Order: sequence, then structure tokens, then C-alpha cells
Amino acid sequence: MSLVSASNQWQPIYGDDIGPTTSDRIRSGVSLSVVLVVLGITLAGGLALSVLVLFGLFGASIG
Repeated sequence: MSLVSASNQWQPIYGDDIGPTTSDRIRSGVSLSVVLVVLGITLAGGLALSVLVLFGLFGASIG
């Protein structure tokens, strides 16, 4: 049991500013978007490169 008495038992002792602020949420959202775009571009580039290598090997085996 807490020794600090609060007027509202459902309000946290430290106040209402517990948790991320709006700017923190926006910053996290932008960071996540950038990371997802970079990963998507990397994945697309890797797939394109593997397809080119497969076509190159297939063409070399025919010719």
C-alpha cells in the first residue's frame, strides 16, 4: 500500500504525463516508416539482383 494519498485513486501518483507525448509518437511513426521503406527497397533490390543472376546463368547455360 502506498503512503502517498491521492484525491483520485485511479490517477497515477506521478501525474498525467506518464507515457509518450504526441511528438514522441510522431517521431516514432516517422522513424518506423523510414525503416520500412529502406527495408522494402533493399528487399526489392535483392530480388531483382537474384532474378538477373538467374537469367544470366540460364542464358549462359543455353549459349
